[in-house]
Amino acid sequence: MRGKHITTVLIISGVISCFGQQSGPIVNIQGLGGVLGSVGYTAWTNRTIYEFHGIPYGQAPVGALRFKPTVKVSAWGGTRDATQPGTRCPQIDVNYVNVENEDCLTLSVYSNSLDADRPVMVYIHGGWFFLGGADQYKPNFLLESNIVLVVIQYRLGPLGFLSTMSDDIPGNVGMLDVITALEWVQQYIGYFGGNSSHVTIFGESAGAAAVSSLLHSPLVQSRSTPLFQRAIMQSGSVFAPWAMSDSPLEGANDIAARLGCTGVAVEQCLRGVSIQNLLEAFSAHRSQTIANSGYPYVAGTGIVVGGPSSFLPQHPKNYLGNSQKNIAVMAGTNAQDGLFLLNELHKLQPQLLQTLNTSHALLHYVHILHEKFGHSKFDGSLEAYAFQHNFLMSEMDRLRWEDLVSSLTDICGTHGIKGPVLADVQSFSNANPGNVYLYSFDYSSSLTQRNLTVPYPHERPVHHAEELKYLFPIENLDEADVRMAKAMVQLWTSFAISGVPVADSVAHWPPMDRMFGPYLKINTESKQQNFYLNEFSATADKNRGFGGAGSRVTASVGSTVTVLIMSIAASLRR
Repeated sequence: MRGKHITTVLIISGVISCFGQQSGPIVNIQGLGGVLGSVGYTAWTNRTIYEFHGIPYGQAPVGALRFKPTVKVSAWGGTRDATQPGTRCPQIDVNYVNVENEDCLTLSVYSNSLDADRPVMVYIHGGWFFLGGADQYKPNFLLESNIVLVVIQYRLGPLGFLSTMSDDIPGNVGMLDVITALEWVQQYIGYFGGNSSHVTIFGESAGAAAVSSLLHSPLVQSRSTPLFQRAIMQSGSVFAPWAMSDSPLEGANDIAARLGCTGVAVEQCLRGVSIQNLLEAFSAHRSQTIANSGYPYVAGTGIVVGGPSSFLPQHPKNYLGNSQKNIAVMAGTNAQDGLFLLNELHKLQPQLLQTLNTSHALLHYVHILHEKFGHSKFDGSLEAYAFQHNFLMSEMDRLRWEDLVSSLTDICGTHGIKGPVLADVQSFSNANPGNVYLYSFDYSSSLTQRNLTVPYPHERPVHHAEELKYLFPIENLDEADVRMAKAMVQLWTSFAISGVPVADSVAHWPPMDRMFGPYLKINTESKQQNFYLNEFSATADKNRGFGGAGSRVTASVGSTVTVLIMSIAASLRR
């Protein structure tokens, strides 16, 4: 319900205060203090947006609070300037230089009406759990609909996910930040025109994995008052091999050793090192671990299972039968989601491409892909099924990169994103039939920019995160793109409002009612499809003209299902 005793003052002509000459909305939050915001406008109809940036929900996690569970913010008294974006949480990013400020537990709130009672959408940003910030995601598209948007920041990298499996550094504090932010929404969003009993969480990539983990966490499930009623997962799942840390203690010890923190006072030493040194040690650990072992063995950038953290005491597979039964879910993937994973491997080991000139080299390349994604049991079965399902005989004979890259992209997408997302939605659909919606995003803009190091000779792939620019004003859009953005905003916000995604340009999107569908292929003309496993070969089918010359070794439904089962089983073994 909305917060009571709301005092909202709209400053129309400007006032003289400690901020100087300012005009904008002031919201007085009972028990905390006031926030001075600014005014913006929506992209297509010029609706007014009241914007509040950098509102703290947690105390600065510095000193003794570094690596510790979130402490809720205390009242600040007076009125805070909320006209500028909050400081991003420390991260390794060449484009972001303010890495030393750990006081980053803030959120941004955007509303068209401060005295309404509207559904709330809370966005959890992606970025491998070690990149990103709230300032990247503006409200100008989504606020065309009658919702309140909240974009949160949480601790990233080692500050949010490092674990020594001890009470001193328990791990998952980044996820505890997210929970604390959702508690803030429950308590205070009414002051901004939002309805705290009508909340949808949504996220992309690591943000989607965070959403997935919240749906499985007993710390969330056990609450008498739910933190949210609906959830949207965009190209991510807690079952993805990059989303969980398989060796948190070993990785933490490696990072500590790089910093000279050894002996009995490791935790105390790690609290005392500079942010810059900590992030550099983490970055070196990450690069070397991926090269040597694979993504699941990286510490400080994945959710930790077990140990003293109460977030996921057991592997999420153990909670599949108890998934929240009253939460409506919308989830999906992008057609070429796997391309960003293939690109990551190429950046780390570019020499593999130079030696891809024999069938044995191709077999080795496919094994490396499986190894990096956490499926490293070397019995040859995954590789055999990959060859059976993904490659044409003629492609294996020619061994030309332009022929092979499509299937390699599909292999990455299947094991790194699509298989784990499908496993998640199948469990949610079983727990809450009629309330789970699955999609594949297939629309490619003529303005799409390629930021790839791996050679990709085919036109207009639908990259990982490609859908974000139709929900947030991230890039310039042409006329066709704007039509897609309007459809996407309608689908996402209608789901948040009613639990059913609808759009003027979409005839019908039915919920899942069987293992592999139905689902919606979102494109210029969105269409219902019934067998999501076809998305496991979407890139190769597209670039061959759906079938192409030659034939797969075997292209049966049975082999496709087998690949899925093996992929999911490998994820659940971890």
